[in-house]
Amino acid sequence: MDQNEINEILSRHEEWLRSNAAGERAVLVDADLRGLDLRAADLRNADLRGAVLSDADLSSANLSGANLSQANLFGASLQSALLHEADLSEADLRRTNLSGADLRHVEAWRANFKGSRIDPGELHALIGCEMP
Repeated sequence: MDQNEINEILSRHEEWLRSNAAGERAVLVDADLRGLDLRAADLRNADLRGAVLSDADLSSANLSGANLSQANLFGASLQSALLHEADLSEADLRRTNLSGADLRHVEAWRANFKGSRIDPGELHALIGCEMP
């Protein structure tokens, strides 16, 4: 998928989010989105199951409530992204930049965070630990 195609999908998704009667929810199951510029994209409640987002720039994107289960986010930037209540089950987040990301109430069962950049407080909140 190229940048123009994703921009059109994002436009229809934003319309769907605004009215819920017009537009269309972004359903990008197994989509190849590697390396795309998705900075500040509004992908709330989008379906990105199994999507390939490796090396994509999702900095400051709103992915609250999005389904990213089994997505490949290897080397992606999610810096300052909103992932509140997102599903990252079995996602590949190796070498992903998650600094400043909002990970409250994220489902991360069997997600791989090896080598990712993540704020210690966010990591503790993600796995349910209490900070001293």
